[in-house]
This record gives sequence, C-alpha cells and structure tokens, in this order.
Amino acid sequence: MVHTISLKDKVSKFIENNSLLKSGDKVLVALSGGADSVFLIKMLCDLGYECEAAHCNFHLRGKESQRDEDFVRELCRSLNVRLHTKDFNTAIYATDKGISIEMAARELRYAFFEQLAEVYGAQAIAVGHHRDDNVETLLLNIVRGTGIRGVRGIQPRNGKIIRPLLCLSHEDITSHLERIGMEYVTDSSNKLDVYSRNKIRLNVMPILSTVNFAASENIAMTIDNLGEACKIYENAVKVSIAKCLTVVGNTQVVDIKTLLCEVSPRSILHEILSPLGFTNAQVFDILRAAEGGEPGRMFGAKQWRLLIDRGQIIIAPQPDESADIEYKFRFASHSGCMRFDGFGLIRYNIVDNVNLEFKTDKNFAYFDVDKMHGPLTIRTVQQGDSFTPFGLKGTKLLSDFMTDIKLNRFEKENQKVMCDANQIAWVIGKRSSDIFRVDETTKKVLILEFVRS
Repeated sequence: MVHTISLKDKVSKFIENNSLLKSGDKVLVALSGGADSVFLIKMLCDLGYECEAAHCNFHLRGKESQRDEDFVRELCRSLNVRLHTKDFNTAIYATDKGISIEMAARELRYAFFEQLAEVYGAQAIAVGHHRDDNVETLLLNIVRGTGIRGVRGIQPRNGKIIRPLLCLSHEDITSHLERIGMEYVTDSSNKLDVYSRNKIRLNVMPILSTVNFAASENIAMTIDNLGEACKIYENAVKVSIAKCLTVVGNTQVVDIKTLLCEVSPRSILHEILSPLGFTNAQVFDILRAAEGGEPGRMFGAKQWRLLIDRGQIIIAPQPDESADIEYKFRFASHSGCMRFDGFGLIRYNIVDNVNLEFKTDKNFAYFDVDKMHGPLTIRTVQQGDSFTPFGLKGTKLLSDFMTDIKLNRFEKENQKVMCDANQIAWVIGKRSSDIFRVDETTKKVLILEFVRS
C-alpha cells in the first residue's frame, strides 16, 4: 500500500515532469463528486494550487443528479473553494446534434469548462482520469482500430486540459480517501455494462487480471513505452515529410518518387492526408494509384481534393465558387494597382515607348495601349477559349497551350486570363497575346505586373 506522503509526492512529481502546472497557477477542477474528482481537488489544494471547481448537472440520473450537486456544494464549502455549476438538458442536445448521450455530455461539459477558464483566468482545467482509465482507453482504441497515437492512451495534457492523476490507480485513490475519511458519491451507471468502457472495466479487466494480477499496471507501463516510441516515430515522420512535401501557397505537392523511397510510404502519406480529412481507405487507394502510375486519378475530402499528376500527388482546396467571379475595370490613372480577392493584385503603369527595357519575368506583360479598346476583364479560363500566343501568328486553344506548358488539372481550372473586349490579351503569369504586342509603331505601353496573393 502506498503511504500518504509518497502518494502526494507522486502526483507532485508527475505534474512537474509533464509541465502541467506552475507554482501560483489557478486551476479549474472538473468536480463530479466521484472518488477521482474528490481526490483531485483535495490533492491540488494540498499541493498549494489556487483551485476553483466546475460541476455539470446533466439531469440523466433523476435524484442522483441532484444528490451529486448537493454533495459537491457542501464539499467546496468545506474546502473553501469557489464552485461553478450549470444545468444541461443533455437528451435534447443529443437529439438535436444526432449524437449519443455520452458524446453530448462530453461536448457540453468541455465547452462549459473552457468558457469558465477563459472568464476566470484559469491556466489549466484539471480532470480526474487515472491509470485505469488510461488502460481502458487503450483497449477501447485497439478494439475500434487505431494508429500509433491511439496506443498512447490518454495524454497528460491536451491544450488547457490536464490529467494529474494518470500516475495513480483507482485503488490508490479510493484507499487514500478511505484512509483520511473523505466521502464521495458513486454513479450507479458505472455498474451497468451497457457502455463500452464499462464493459471493459467490469468484464474484460477482471479476466485479464486472472492471467496476470498486475495486468492493469503492466498495460499502463506498455502505454508509457509506446508513448516514448511515438516520439521517435513523430520525429522520423517530420523528417520524411520535409523530404517529400512542398507547400506552394494553399497547395501541397508530394513527390511520389521521394515518398516511395521512405521506409513506410503509407505512414508518411497518412500523416500528410489524415489531418486534411482523407480516410485510411483513401490513403491506401491513393498510395496504390501513385505506385501504379495512374495520372489523372482524383480523390476528394470535405475541404480538399487530390490529384495524381506526373510523378506528384497534388492536394488543393476544394474549388471556391467565388473564384469564378469576373472583374471588369478601366485604368483611372497612368499608374496604380488593383487587388482581386482570392487571386492577387496587378500593378499597372502606362509609359512612353522610349528606351523601354522588357523584363523576361512571366509575371510581367507589355501591351500596345492603342491596340486595346477596353474595358479589361479578368476571369477564369472557360471551355473553348483560344488566343494568339506571343511570337505566333495563328490561334491556339487555351486548353492545348496549358497542356503544352504542363499545367496540372487544378492549375488549369484556376488559371485566370485578362481579356480586352472578347479577346484574351494575357494568360496571367504565363503568356501574353501577340495581337497586342509592342512594336516599332507603339507610342504608349501598358506594363502589368501580377503579384499572387
């Protein structure tokens, strides 16, 4: 049995080792009235932290719910701790959101905790998860299917949420409360095996304990080992992603050849795509398409789309409907700039054609002012567009021109052109039209510079 003083030291050391709290921090404690939360608030008060408590009444257990609230009020009075309470109609919230009662209660309480922490200046929100909760979480994650982060169990910190009791078992907690004569309430629903976590706690763990009486402690040790291994994994992933991923504006480009040279291409691709909403099944199919050299294959997530194209995996935002808006304008003076939302800006200058030096940068374009009629229009490429590329005399379909200069499908869809009346004068950032070229007869030159947003 762990002595009281060593138990206190154990929690204090865990807080220090995981940088959960600093001396003088204010802590908002999630206080249900159960053994874990009662132990937590008493321990944090004993360690000298400034505590306030938050209690949620979800009105799911009839008189028990009110009993818990009354108990918590009396406890906080005896500890001289400020208490914040809130009532929730959890069932209605769950129905409106189309989620389970468990998930509804979770969303409601954490939103309440975050709001209180913000209003009252708490540096952390402490919850009473302990070692046995961590073991149950690991087993649940494995049963449901998980990656390497899922086998780390519950983390000591997640944003403002801290878990100072992960170093203790439930028996440590209840034994300590019994020893000091401190009361707590028991949630009767914890004894029902209708919930997944309860099934693990009530049915699975007792069986595992018959295999090894220290099953829970050993699984917890495994969680800690896996957490350390995950640090190595995350560092290796970071290095590998830096090798194969390039970010250009709001587009991400993965070099397939470099990706396939990594030890686990699937893991690297998962780490790139999963945060964007692509599923595990999609990651597998994308990798297979990349390995098989299937250019043109497309995949979609809620906010992103993906294209396999010429040795690259290109990830771009889903198209914005506003991107197809046409901009019409005339120049109000001889120089200035015009900004276009979601596109960029164009600087313009009208000068005399005297000793003019022409830049080869494709973001610059030069036009004979007298050959233009206006108004000028900037729009997205349309099917059937054609123009006369600078240096050529005949017309060319814009789709063929964009293929020739190796634009991918996403780039083609987003390409903007500047038109003078009904004629394309500039494929912006790519090529101007020969029709409006500056020659020896030109008197005034319009100089345009495109700057991407």
